[in-house]
Amino acid sequence: MTTPLTYAEANFSRFVDELVDLIKIKSISSIAEHKGDVRKAAEWVLAHLQNLGVQRAQLFETDGHPIVYGEWLGAGDAPTVLVYGHYDVQPALKEDGWKTADPFVPETIDGNLIARGATDDKGQFFIHLKTFEAMMQATGGFPVNIKFLIEGEEEVSSTNLEKFIEGHKDLLKADVAIISDTSMFAPGVPAICYGLRGYTLLQVEVTGPKDDLHSGTYGGSVHNPIQALAELITTMHDTEGHVTLPGFYDDVRILSDNERAVLAEIPYTEDVWRGETGAPQPWGEPEFTIYERTSVRPTLELISIDGGEIKGIKNIVPKSARARISCRLVPYQKPEHVAEVVKRYVEAHIPPTVKIEVKALAAGSPAVLVNRDSEAMQVAIDAYEQVFGKKPLFILGGGSIPVVTDFQERLGLPTILMGFGLPDDNLHAPNEKMALEQIRLGIQTMVTFYSILPERLA
Repeated sequence: MTTPLTYAEANFSRFVDELVDLIKIKSISSIAEHKGDVRKAAEWVLAHLQNLGVQRAQLFETDGHPIVYGEWLGAGDAPTVLVYGHYDVQPALKEDGWKTADPFVPETIDGNLIARGATDDKGQFFIHLKTFEAMMQATGGFPVNIKFLIEGEEEVSSTNLEKFIEGHKDLLKADVAIISDTSMFAPGVPAICYGLRGYTLLQVEVTGPKDDLHSGTYGGSVHNPIQALAELITTMHDTEGHVTLPGFYDDVRILSDNERAVLAEIPYTEDVWRGETGAPQPWGEPEFTIYERTSVRPTLELISIDGGEIKGIKNIVPKSARARISCRLVPYQKPEHVAEVVKRYVEAHIPPTVKIEVKALAAGSPAVLVNRDSEAMQVAIDAYEQVFGKKPLFILGGGSIPVVTDFQERLGLPTILMGFGLPDDNLHAPNEKMALEQIRLGIQTMVTFYSILPERLA
């Protein structure tokens, strides 16, 4: 007798081949030259949903990249689940340090599918597509009504998704939302993320002379914009890693002693951190653990800096220099307030020898907490326990997923972050990977979740 799990295992090789085809599409949402590739990926997802037998599949145009929607509503009065994912990816170049021949041509090495987008998020939302296929093919139906919302702008702050959700509340009506875009704690150790940091993204540009100047002729008389920017940047943290900007820590959620004690039980040691980062020594606020620094504390990070000639040697005093700053925010902080804090600080501390411009590169997103006590959450806990033999840890994530706020606040949906990646999957970095075993386990977990959900949410 064919069951969803035996069907999935019998067809797993084909599943991987299909995922490889999707990953090969360079759906880089942040680079205009790849707009056609992003659309190609959207059309691939649309066609795949149609082939799986959904009752409706539609591509919605936005002011940016398309949103793919699909639904199967044949389960009658059973609960409705809204599954979110994103098909866009970060840029990747071979010279960044990839060990494969091409970042967009997946290779399987030691059981890991290595390619850009393998785990963020093509491999993870693919788990839900294949779960749907396996259950439909094995049983002729699906135990719940299901809706798929797969966007193409998550890596550029989901610019048009909020407007789409606001205008399609009836279409997206559901009982619970599921997102697989986070990680487990470790192999064999499942985890449910119950909080994510928010963010704001800004660019600081320092301008000096009207044009690049000969460094021999004018050097020593013009305040070099790169130097002025570097001098400014070094004042943004103290020697222990605290952010020095007045008002930066306004509204930061203070954890109770009990919550800090619970987080302290998570086995995230310095050795684990060293293995993941390769850095020689931890840095940051000494009064907080490494885990707390990466999850419950706000940060100010310089994510890029440039100026002058970067492709060769050109003896100049450059006319300008730019730094891009990403602030990760914790609950109760407002992105617009933190952006204003940065702007106010920069404008107050730039010397009169140069000019400054600060602009937002993204609207930003607040941090979120999800309800750990909903009935759907208990089903997720049980599903993980049945597959892995242990209850999942509740962990906090350092990254951001803007749509969680929209689901909770605009749609009123309990939202569950059921991730199947691993901490060393190299998201946004060279040699991003997805372990094939994690895809198998993900399918098993979601088959279990969807099977027991109807009786628990009846």
